[in-house]
Amino acid sequence: MTSETISKGLWSVSAVLLVAACSVQAENTEALPGPAELQTQIPRPSISLPFDNPFPDRTNQSNDGSVFEPCIAYDDSELIRFDIDPKLIEDVAIVNGQGIRGCKWVMPERFSLSVAVTNSNSLEEYRSGAIEYNWMTDLELGERTVGYFELDHGFSKACLTYVQSANAGVVTKVVTYEDDNGPVGGACELVANFTRAYIDKIPE
Repeated sequence: MTSETISKGLWSVSAVLLVAACSVQAENTEALPGPAELQTQIPRPSISLPFDNPFPDRTNQSNDGSVFEPCIAYDDSELIRFDIDPKLIEDVAIVNGQGIRGCKWVMPERFSLSVAVTNSNSLEEYRSGAIEYNWMTDLELGERTVGYFELDHGFSKACLTYVQSANAGVVTKVVTYEDDNGPVGGACELVANFTRAYIDKIPE
């Protein structure tokens, strides 16, 4: 099984978990927002992505709570600093209307790093809907409280951070894989350092 296959599978699982963490109950009886409320929603800017986008609803009501767009947030030198090849970029979306919006960079047989936006009102709300994660002590980065958690899949390890941005969470995820010497470490250190380096890019 290749690291690319593993990465896509993990993101498929994580996409479900991310959406579940911030979804509402199916029996929600709240009234739909009126015209005045709709006018206060964060506008969706028109952006040029570094790849062809086949999904008309890539940005949707499940991930439009922040204007932050991970796919254009980092220049080449900022990625290379963390041994990420800027050309190896992919959309995290695998279907139209997906609840997460962002990009991932897959370094074959080593690690992948992804940054995704999903609507959530707070870290506390997100954490209460994701109790299956191993939550560690929050980080304090740039005077902001950052959620810090991990998942161990056996053949790989994922470590993630959560940064609140307006009405959404920005989730940065690093997955490391096994090599001939066993599991590759450093996922939590890498995700913490990457988030620390570029947290100022994420609007509050």
